[in-house]
Amino acid sequence: MVFSERLSAPSTGSPNLSGTRPFRVIIVGAGVGGLVMSHALTRAKIDHVVLEKGVVAPQWGASISIWANGARILQQLGCWEAIRAACQPLQMLYVRDASGISYSAEPYFDMMTEMNGFEYVTLERRKFLKILQEQHPDPQKIWEGKKVIEVLDTGTNILAKLDDGTVEEGDMLIGCDGVHSTVRELMWRNANVAVPNLITTREKTSLETTYRALVGVAKPILGMGTNDMHWITHWGMSFLILTQPNETFFFVNWKLPQKSTWPSKAKWNEAEAEIAAASVAHLPITDSVVTPNLALGAMCAMESSVVLVNKIKNMVDNLGSEQRPSKDSIRDMLLEFQAERMNRQQEASRASAFLTRLHAYDGFLKWLIMRWIIPTVGQARIAHIMGDFCSRAPRISFLPVDYVRKAAYKWQDEPDHVPAQPENSIMRQKGRLLASEILQPASIFAMGLILYVMSATFFKHYVIPTVVIALPKDELLGETSR
Repeated sequence: MVFSERLSAPSTGSPNLSGTRPFRVIIVGAGVGGLVMSHALTRAKIDHVVLEKGVVAPQWGASISIWANGARILQQLGCWEAIRAACQPLQMLYVRDASGISYSAEPYFDMMTEMNGFEYVTLERRKFLKILQEQHPDPQKIWEGKKVIEVLDTGTNILAKLDDGTVEEGDMLIGCDGVHSTVRELMWRNANVAVPNLITTREKTSLETTYRALVGVAKPILGMGTNDMHWITHWGMSFLILTQPNETFFFVNWKLPQKSTWPSKAKWNEAEAEIAAASVAHLPITDSVVTPNLALGAMCAMESSVVLVNKIKNMVDNLGSEQRPSKDSIRDMLLEFQAERMNRQQEASRASAFLTRLHAYDGFLKWLIMRWIIPTVGQARIAHIMGDFCSRAPRISFLPVDYVRKAAYKWQDEPDHVPAQPENSIMRQKGRLLASEILQPASIFAMGLILYVMSATFFKHYVIPTVVIALPKDELLGETSR
C-alpha cells in the first residue's frame, strides 16, 4: 500500500477547499485490498471513495486462495458465506516429482480447518471480487473507469486528478493498485520534488523479481480431483494446480536467468506467454495426465487493510465531530501502522519466497528438504506452522467474529477464545501415525544423515521450524496446548 497524507466528496472538477467537509479517504484500486478496506471503512462510518481505472472484476487473473486469517476478516464483513457457497473447500495436497508421481499425499486442508476453525477455499479471482462488490453495504462508494493521473498536495488537502478531467479531494490517498503501482510512482516523484533525493535509486530497486509466473484457468482435468492442490516440483521451475468442480487453476513458476529490478516489470506479452505455455505443455503433472505457491498475497492485503482501518478509526474517534485530523496526526498514525505490519509482512514474504524456491529445487539443500524431509516428517507439521501463523493475524477491532468451529490454535487477539481440538481429529490420527513412522530405525538414520549434511545456520533458520523430530512427545501425538 502507498499513502499520501491530507485528501473528498465526489467532485465535478472544482474541489471543495473550504475545509467544511468531513475527514475523507481516497482509495486507488478496487482489488482485494481496496475492496476489503472500503467494506471496513463503510462499517466504521468513515467517508471514502474507491477509484478503479477499469472494472472491479476484470476477465484476467486466475484464482485466489483464502486461509483462515482472511476467512475471519471476510466473516466479520458479512462476505464469508457467499464466498464459501461459490466454491468447494480444498481437501488433499499432493506433492509430485517431475514425472508426475506423488511422493506425499495427505488431507492437509482438512488439517488446516482443524488448526484455525475456518476452511481453506479457492475460487476464481474475478468471482471473488464480484462477491465483494455485490456484498458491499454501499456500492456507490466504488467508482469504475476512474484513472488517477496526478496527485497534488495543497498543504491542507490532497487532490487526485482523474483522466476524465475531474478532481477528488480528501485527507488521505491510499494506493491499492498492485505491485506495479501508479500511485507509488507519483508519490516517489512528489517526495523527491519536496525533498531532493529523499527516495533513492536503492530504495526504488529494492523490490527484486527473481521468478516469473504464468497463470491461467482451464477446464477440469480427469484424474486431478475436484477440490485438491497439486505441487509439481522440477529443477528451476514448478507447477501449482488447484482444482474445483468446474475449473482448474494453474500457476507455472520459472526462475529468471538473472534478477530484475524497477523499472523493469518482467511481464509477459501475449506472444511470450504462448511460447512459455507451449514449452511446458508436454510435462506430466500426474502419473497419468500430460498437460505457483503459499498464496499469502491476498491475505497480506486483507490484513494490512484492516489494520490501517483500525488505526484510522481510532484516530478519527479521538477527534471532535467537526474536526479533521492534522497532518502530524495522520503521519504518526501511518508510522504506527508501518511499525505494526513490518515484521509480519516480512515473515509472510520470506515464507512465500522460501516455498517458491523449494518447489523449484533452488539449490541442493532445498531439493533435500522438498524431496526427502517433507515426505518424511509429513504435512501435519506444516499445518502446525501455518496454524500458528494464522492465529497471530489481525482482525477488524470494532466488529464481532462468529466462530462456528473448534480450533486447535487460540486466536491471539481474542483473550476469551479457548482452543479445543475436535475428538478423533485428523491431526490426532496423523500425529500418531507420524510418531510411529519417525521411530522406525530407517527413518531415524535418514533424518540423521540429512541433518548431518546441513550447515548450522541452515539448521537454525529452516530445519527447526520444519522437522517434527524436535517436537515434544505430546505434540507428535497431535496434542497441543496452544
